[in-house]
Amino acid sequence: MIGWIRRHMAAKLLLLIFLIGVVPYAAILAYTLVSEERLYTEHFYDEHQGRMAQVVSDVEDHIEQLYRELHFLAGSVVMDDLLINDLDRRVASLLERYKGVYDLDITLLALGLNGRVVAATDVALTGKPYARYRAFERAVGQSAPVQADDGLLLLEVPVHAALGAERVIGYLVMEYKTANLQRFNLEGAPASSFFVNTETGSTIGGTLPPFRVEGLKGVVEKKRTLWLYRSLAPQLAGWYVVYHLDRALQRSLIGDLNRLLSLMLIFGVGVIAAAAFWFSRRIVAPLGALQRQASDMVRTRQYSLPVDSGRTDEIGQLAQAFNAMAEDIRRAFEALERENVFRLQRLTQMIALFHRLMETEEESACLKTALSELKMLAPEYNVRFARAGAAKAMPTLFVYDFEHETLKYYGSLILPEGLAEEEQAFFRAVASMIAARIGQIRAYNRLRRDSAAKTAFISHLSHDLRTPLHAILSQTQFLVGYGKLEAGALERIGGIEHAAQQLLGMVNDLLDLARLDAGKYEPELETLQTTEISEMFDEVGTLLAPLAEQKGVALLLPASVPDATVVADRRFLRQIILNLLSNAVKFTDSGSVICRFDTTESVLCLRVQDTGRGMTAETLKHVFEPFVQSEETDRARGGSGLGLALSRRYAQHIGAELTLSSDGVGRGSTARLCLTTL
Repeated sequence: MIGWIRRHMAAKLLLLIFLIGVVPYAAILAYTLVSEERLYTEHFYDEHQGRMAQVVSDVEDHIEQLYRELHFLAGSVVMDDLLINDLDRRVASLLERYKGVYDLDITLLALGLNGRVVAATDVALTGKPYARYRAFERAVGQSAPVQADDGLLLLEVPVHAALGAERVIGYLVMEYKTANLQRFNLEGAPASSFFVNTETGSTIGGTLPPFRVEGLKGVVEKKRTLWLYRSLAPQLAGWYVVYHLDRALQRSLIGDLNRLLSLMLIFGVGVIAAAAFWFSRRIVAPLGALQRQASDMVRTRQYSLPVDSGRTDEIGQLAQAFNAMAEDIRRAFEALERENVFRLQRLTQMIALFHRLMETEEESACLKTALSELKMLAPEYNVRFARAGAAKAMPTLFVYDFEHETLKYYGSLILPEGLAEEEQAFFRAVASMIAARIGQIRAYNRLRRDSAAKTAFISHLSHDLRTPLHAILSQTQFLVGYGKLEAGALERIGGIEHAAQQLLGMVNDLLDLARLDAGKYEPELETLQTTEISEMFDEVGTLLAPLAEQKGVALLLPASVPDATVVADRRFLRQIILNLLSNAVKFTDSGSVICRFDTTESVLCLRVQDTGRGMTAETLKHVFEPFVQSEETDRARGGSGLGLALSRRYAQHIGAELTLSSDGVGRGSTARLCLTTL
């Protein structure tokens, strides 16, 4: 049985409707029968406690509103007439107007400091001593009404002079009839409500059976009667709102309710059972059709088959909503497919345009190519280019101006107005590509001009320097070979020759650097064995041995040579080794310079490690830049700062990697030249 109910929605709905219809009636009936005593004690108690709380709140709000009105009235400049005993009756007129606003039985009075009535809504009281002055004295300074006599409350506020806020010139008094509280009584069977003053015995709302306040609990229970009460203090001290509940009447009402529920339960069981069966069949059938249609749509991906329930109620509306959803899904898929095709097409066109732009080498050719391509891609837009006068919404080109070192407006693509956002984004991207390519062309042309000018300058400069240097060297060599000079003169001539040789080497390095940067120095690659590289170390070591010996530095060449073959330019490789070893010896004051080979898979590394002065991490970042020397002490040791820069470029031309590392100042440095082996 349970399994059948779980499998069939109609059974579930039938059971649910039956339970919803029958169980609540049965539960309520059983609850009222079993809990009758607690019901009339708790239910009515809670209900009337809420009513009393509402009455107390309303009375408090009412009294506070009256005090606010009195303070407002006392603040009127007209009240200054109390100083002249209201000769022109402006105060009296004001009080009469305000009394007319209230739908209450009240009397408004303005008292002087001597206790006489200066103005009142009751003209007969004007000019006389205030009859309730003793009660008034008790009310002065109070924020709550004072009981004047039976059935009358006094509300008082001081009146201050307009030009002296601290000076009291009189008092404004409201005589409030307690009968006005009758409006707050909430009558409701089987209870009666009253206002009671336990101090004076006054009662508002009828005749109350004998009642006495017993503590702060707020309830007095008797066998046949229940009193609920709540104090109105502090606004109305001594006053209480009281509800008198007749328990016999309550029991009678509950009995009537039980009988009614019993009859409704008996009648409702049959009606609900029939209605549950009819409703379950009425609801489940179209839902099943809707479920089958949804399954067919998912299986066939055909969203154009409508569901027809033949009804106009909620089920019919559900079917219509389902059909609308299916139609929206179909349109969304079609729109998504069209959008994807369009975006893919635009992306392909943009990539093709990018390649065409990258093939151009002149600004005019770049712009012309872009416009011709755009006319082919989107002939309907008639895309044009304008240097000025274009609308702000048009795609604009900003190109870097190298002369002024800033971005400048180059022009705009002219398009028809009202294009879709996707099309506008496409043309903005095209404009960015055009501007970027034009900027690249300008940068390349500027770089090419600068490089050509630099190469020409260095070539002319080196030629102009080398000619006199060769003349100096030839003359010094002639003087050395002359044989008739004294030893001091020969030493000075040797110094001149050494300086000229050093200057000639710097000029040659500068010329080589310029040729490498200009791409005019092509390497002559050949295969070299590691034995040949070792011979280069020996040759360079022989050249540097005197300097190392002079400084007391041990120059240790490779002890073993691994068997390997590399492809390199012999001259470039020899110059790299010479530069690395000469730097190591030059910047090592004591210790050693060790050269060795390291081999890994397909890589041969030449390592030159010294115990020299080392360098900081910041210096290592710029050590391969031309003309860079780390400190003034480097310049004092000689050199132009081109050795490592040339070595790095030589290494790049032969496909090798040159790196330099150091653990810090005073910890030496290590140069590694790694070549790919065959």
